[in-house]
Amino acid sequence: MAHQISTRISLRWLPEAPSEPTDTLVFNVGAFFLDLRVLKADTSIDWGMAGERQILSREPLQCRWIKIIDSLGSSEPDEGTITPLPNGDDLETGSMPCAERGIAVTEYEEVWRKLCPRPGPEHGWILQSVAGKTLLGRIGGGYLALSKEEGRKFGARSEEWDPENGWKVKYAIGDVEGVPSFAGTGSELLDGEASWKIGERVLVFGKEYVVCAFEDVK
Repeated sequence: MAHQISTRISLRWLPEAPSEPTDTLVFNVGAFFLDLRVLKADTSIDWGMAGERQILSREPLQCRWIKIIDSLGSSEPDEGTITPLPNGDDLETGSMPCAERGIAVTEYEEVWRKLCPRPGPEHGWILQSVAGKTLLGRIGGGYLALSKEEGRKFGARSEEWDPENGWKVKYAIGDVEGVPSFAGTGSELLDGEASWKIGERVLVFGKEYVVCAFEDVK
């Protein structure tokens, strides 16, 4: 599947009515994803996860998300079936842990909407730290970083590029000490990022990462 930015419109834990308590942003690049869900009520992390996305079938579209890091601590993969809706949104159905029900696996329905990339470089990537569990991603002028290192709590950053004012920090939540920030660089681009190749090891923010996914954004 090609790169994609999505936000969630509603969540329904069956048999309850749908609602949307979070500001959710998902980056998909190649076979990898980053997913950050922030509670609107207090801007705390509802759920954050990152890892690999597998396509199990095309008709219907069924996906499996294998989590490298998960703020809820679960290591079990999630699976869902995605059905296009008449208005262009997507309906995802399946079952996953529900925090409000003690992490009990519960049937759900989620409505997702695709977003256009923010103005920025015409490429997207997802990196994974060689040592530890930190994943970084960008698509155009948007950036996400999720981290759960040994001995530290989960931390997440979400930042947006403004051509006139530089990087704006939208969220810096949890244990973000040591979680890389574009805002501190003063630069739109990382050195050499436009020519990265999948599988390559690159030095960014003072640490070594593997390029898990890289695609042009056009």
